[in-house]
Amino acid sequence: MDNPAETYESYMVPVLFAPSAERMIEIARPRPSERVLDVGCGTGIVARRAAPRVGNAGRVVGLDASPGMLAVARAAAGREKLSIDWREGRAEALPFANGDFDLVLCQYALMFFSDPSAALVEMRRVLTDGGRVVVSVWQGLDRHPFYQLLDRAIERHLGTSGVRDIFALGDAGELRDRVAKAGLLRVEIEPYELLARFPDPEGFLAGEVDVDTAAIPAMQHLDAAARADLTARIRSEMAEPLRSLTVGGHVQLPFAAHLVRANR
Repeated sequence: MDNPAETYESYMVPVLFAPSAERMIEIARPRPSERVLDVGCGTGIVARRAAPRVGNAGRVVGLDASPGMLAVARAAAGREKLSIDWREGRAEALPFANGDFDLVLCQYALMFFSDPSAALVEMRRVLTDGGRVVVSVWQGLDRHPFYQLLDRAIERHLGTSGVRDIFALGDAGELRDRVAKAGLLRVEIEPYELLARFPDPEGFLAGEVDVDTAAIPAMQHLDAAARADLTARIRSEMAEPLRSLTVGGHVQLPFAAHLVRANR
């Protein structure tokens, strides 16, 4: 696919992010006529799940910094005949007025923002008094053994790894403090576990290696042949851990997350 976001939508969303979105919506309970913001929406699965709950009298906005993600989100919402306002923008500087929303949602995006604390302050700012925020992040790398091995393999071959950044906000105590310091009240954190079943084990591993090494300068400076060789060596090192997780032609991979609820 020309747009990597299309691969994300077709491969990752059904297996991992749609079930997580269902859980988030259960916790958040969007109500008819509410105004809902999905921050770091990606291809919009959370916004798309929220839209039927608020109905025609409500409003759902999905915001992301990636035009590619938003293009796929618009197309998916169109197919599902959902009315959602898609906006390009940064979580650290939300392009909305104070008190514009009753509910702010953020699924597995907070750790990728350049300043997570500033993003949380912004989420609070755009909430109406008494409004709710629900945020999910992955628990720590220590809860994800496959990604621990992948992190070490990439670091051995490239000198550094970005895998751990995905799990950087996994400490529940630190997360609670960060949310409270943003001025949000009644902070509750609920652990959540999910077993994802990815088809095409080789494709899964290739995609993980490509995504997790894409931003590493040492990888970017290699020519195509050297990059392919290095990727092949990392994949070879991860082949046995991958086999241990493969059942019936699917990679069965457990994930552990934190679901955070708070109010303005």
